[in-house]
Amino acid sequence: MARHWRWFCWGMAAALAAVLLGWIFVSYQMPGLLLDLANLRYCG
Repeated sequence: MARHWRWFCWGMAAALAAVLLGWIFVSYQMPGLLLDLANLRYCG
């Protein structure tokens, strides 16, 4: 694989990991917010 593609893949993996960690942190701090979002998507 070309070097720039390898860096691109590592960057995407790091960005996804950061988003996942942020999502876990927010859901741990405010579980009601996720329930409200799920309810809005389901009912709205």
